[in-house]
Amino acid sequence: MGRVAWSWTILLAFVALAVASGSCREIDATVLDAAQRARTPSLDFLASLVGLVGAAEVAAGIALGLAVARVRGYPREALIPLLIAATVIVESILKFIVPQVPPPDDRVRTIALLPVISVPFAHSFPSGHVARAAFLLRIANGIPTPVVIAAVLLMAATRIYLGEHWLSDTVGGAILGLGVANVARRLV
Repeated sequence: MGRVAWSWTILLAFVALAVASGSCREIDATVLDAAQRARTPSLDFLASLVGLVGAAEVAAGIALGLAVARVRGYPREALIPLLIAATVIVESILKFIVPQVPPPDDRVRTIALLPVISVPFAHSFPSGHVARAAFLLRIANGIPTPVVIAAVLLMAATRIYLGEHWLSDTVGGAILGLGVANVARRLV
């Protein structure tokens, strides 16, 4: 594993250990409370709409579209979007081993805009929506880094506002998605 891969892995492990130790509980609760102070049906709808980009089915469709678009001009680069699977696999493993209980059900504000497959994990770390969005944004050609960062922060904010995740879950998701994307770009 190269230096870039190790750096992202160590960073993700550090955050996972902080979450598992309970070190993030206070800030997670404070941020969730603050994010949900401005609860309105319009914000619920908009945040749910943004969240669709990170839904597994939508993200997989985007990744497949990016792969197909690259096949003609850059056949090797067509493999990069398909590595979103690595993001999903690592996310699933971490949700089994990092004991982070999700926010209470009474805090969830997501509006089901499309029928999506939901896999009920007992733990919430890391956010798959944030990981998938971060991965796709980072591997897409031509998106300036500040735009990638802003979009990842927006996805993270919606997951917290909707009561689907804690702040620490979204940080872990961002590290996971950006890390896998950076490694994927170097592999091809």
